[in-house]
Amino acid sequence: MRHAFAVAAIVLLLQPVALAAQTKHVMPPGVDTLVSQAMLRAAQGDTTAALKLLEQANDLAPDDPEVLYQRGYLLARSTFLRVGDVPRNFLAWRLLEHAADVDPNNARYLLEIGRIRLYTPLLRIEAERIFRKALRVAEDSGDPSQLADVCWELGQIKQRRYQNTKDRYLITSPGLLFEPYQASQEKHYTRGFLEAHTRPIDDIGSVDRIEAEELYRRGLRAWPTHDANALGLLSVLYDQRRYREMRDVVRPFIAAGSGSAHLRFAAGLAAYRDGHLRDADTLFESALKRLTTVERDEVLSLNRIIRKSDSASYAALSPESRMHTDSAYWEAADPLLATPENEARLEYLARIAYADLRFSSEDMRQVGWRTDRGVIVARYGEPPVVASFGASNAPDASDNGRILTVWFYPSKERTFVFTGAPAMNYATFAADMRGVAEEQREDAPFLLDNLPVAANVDTMPSQMARFRGAHGDDSELVIAAAVNTPNLYRAAELDQSVLALSLRIGQPSRMKLVNSDTVPVRLPASRATKHTWSRQLPVGHYRVRVEALDVAVASAAARTQAEIDIVRPAIGVFAISDMMLTEKFTPPAGPLAGFLQTGMVPHAELRFAQREQFSVYWENYALRPDSTGRVHIDIQLRVTLVERDRSGQQVLSRMLGSVADLVGLTKERDEQLAVRFQREEALGARDRVPMMTTIGLGTAPAGEYLLQLIVTDRASGNVARTERTFHVSKE
Repeated sequence: MRHAFAVAAIVLLLQPVALAAQTKHVMPPGVDTLVSQAMLRAAQGDTTAALKLLEQANDLAPDDPEVLYQRGYLLARSTFLRVGDVPRNFLAWRLLEHAADVDPNNARYLLEIGRIRLYTPLLRIEAERIFRKALRVAEDSGDPSQLADVCWELGQIKQRRYQNTKDRYLITSPGLLFEPYQASQEKHYTRGFLEAHTRPIDDIGSVDRIEAEELYRRGLRAWPTHDANALGLLSVLYDQRRYREMRDVVRPFIAAGSGSAHLRFAAGLAAYRDGHLRDADTLFESALKRLTTVERDEVLSLNRIIRKSDSASYAALSPESRMHTDSAYWEAADPLLATPENEARLEYLARIAYADLRFSSEDMRQVGWRTDRGVIVARYGEPPVVASFGASNAPDASDNGRILTVWFYPSKERTFVFTGAPAMNYATFAADMRGVAEEQREDAPFLLDNLPVAANVDTMPSQMARFRGAHGDDSELVIAAAVNTPNLYRAAELDQSVLALSLRIGQPSRMKLVNSDTVPVRLPASRATKHTWSRQLPVGHYRVRVEALDVAVASAAARTQAEIDIVRPAIGVFAISDMMLTEKFTPPAGPLAGFLQTGMVPHAELRFAQREQFSVYWENYALRPDSTGRVHIDIQLRVTLVERDRSGQQVLSRMLGSVADLVGLTKERDEQLAVRFQREEALGARDRVPMMTTIGLGTAPAGEYLLQLIVTDRASGNVARTERTFHVSKE
């Protein structure tokens, strides 16, 4: 971002020369060359050399207002709020005052004097007085650019005061202070403190807000495409949720093809909050194009919204790999691919735009999305509750003399506390909050719980199984999904509707729509809507996503997503497929055909009631037949209770009620049972031997279970295994 500030300095340094030319100011011989060289050095970032050249010009022309201005300007703009910079500021002030005496009808000298006063803590009130004087001079001169600049400076003063007080809370319990350390240690401290010991102060700062708005509008009337005034006005309007007015402010810039990246970010934010997602997407992209390459890479980097433990690996990616990773990340984060926009990425860019609008400050060398507050906004969104407390005078307070601002996210009981100087748009983490933020980052690096479309998307249970394809290296992937129709339509006042089901498959970031179906729904719905797909896939890594959406019902949306590998089969080596758990199925008298030909109904939920029976289907490959052409298989099914539902008091009395072709039942250890049996079949011309068995759960306790299938080809002695988890619910 340093480059951006250098460019801003160049623009500001060039502007006064143009104004001087308009007033027919003529420099003494040789002085104009020194000034031009100084400006070139400043543009190149060599401030020291530029100041030496301007000092020489000042010695040759001690009363030239342009030389006085350029030297005073560069001195003031190249200092910071440090004790060692006081002499430089004092010299800048003397030079600018002299320029104002020589050229009293030019407001630009007073503007810079006011800025010096503004950033000197004890002289801020005087700064406003100087800006008021500059306003009168600008009005008398009739120079629209100077009038716009002065209006912006005065508007900034008013807006800072408003921002400093608008979220102010009054502590109603005498002697109490909000303790950041305690807030970091006690989960419910912030909620309890705000509810029991404070109350918000209504309408505080509203007068300053109204005055700031009028000053910004006045500046825009003087100069309709004055970027700074437009940004100031957008910030004020955003607090009032006046999004359409924000878009009206930006419209002249868009029509003229002008406007900074900051302005277009703010315009995108307004469009996004107003529900115009396509416009927001266009504006955000145009803002990104106006950033430098370094800035754009920084904004688009996932580093701030992934775990710190993952950031090193992410940083080590090549540009091409990082681009692919970014695309895959946002594809996975998108709540619904069936909608035209990626709401997750738009929400992230809206957060970046908010941080830029609210916390960026050129004078403070501050970039909004880099600040502590900007990082928290990027991860968790705008805080639902903001409470600021006036500067403490308590001698033992760590934040003595500083404003304390609390951000509270009630749904997750997350608290972040910041501290900053009064009337300055600058704040950092208070106390140990930086460590708290890093801990929270590991737990939840990026949340979208404030995004309505994400909050309304239901989780869709699914089950997937890989079987060998009919030819070559292809595999058949069977995907079963169950839409919780009663839940999706719980608030719908309809008799019937239509649910759109879509299946997308592909490499991450390159998924394609491969199937789309519509299913009529009669309401009220009493059971889940189930659907099964089958796709032939070559070897590769795939992301699979199923979505259900009813555009006529706001709450009717669900999705499921998984990543799966299709590997090349080892031809001639015994192997088995995945298991598919299905509703109870009675097998035909003869040999089984492929899964889809059996007519078995997959149990996508993988959740069974106590006493419920279900069937297990799998396929065996490359079995070795005996001399009669028959294959002999040993089968073991092991069921293990992984995590018991402790809410009930049921006892594990019987895990398996009945097993087809049951040979023996052996108790392996506590809470685990195993079933062993044998099968033999004629292989014939088949390249696989499908098999199934049925399991009854009896009164098994509620909880999560692991089902393991271990198959041995008795002829070769080779063993293959697979497993799947499922749940048992209480009756």
